[in-house]
Amino acid sequence: MNRTRTKAPAGVNLPALRHHNAALVLDLLRAAGAEGISRLELAEGTGLTPQAVSKITARLREDGLAAGAGLRPSTGGKPRTVLRLVPDAQFAVGLHLDRDGLTAVLVDLA
Repeated sequence: MNRTRTKAPAGVNLPALRHHNAALVLDLLRAAGAEGISRLELAEGTGLTPQAVSKITARLREDGLAAGAGLRPSTGGKPRTVLRLVPDAQFAVGLHLDRDGLTAVLVDLA
């Protein structure tokens, strides 16, 4: 008998998926800079639904990572709210220690 085995697709757990989707949104917010980006543009850029983007950006606003940056004219309907990352909201610290010295780096994640 000639049987071929197929590999089962890898499972995804919900917390990992949430972190992945939030990372997609954060990356686009970072790339948009001070000008900001609308939720609709975030949805188009990430491939996420507008509802998912709204939930993610609401959490980012609650956590103090994102804030409104004004309104952008719409092509029809109400103006779009533009979001941007909040400067100085989060930092990352990197340390490299070796025999000859210590290097420290502080990075603003916005």
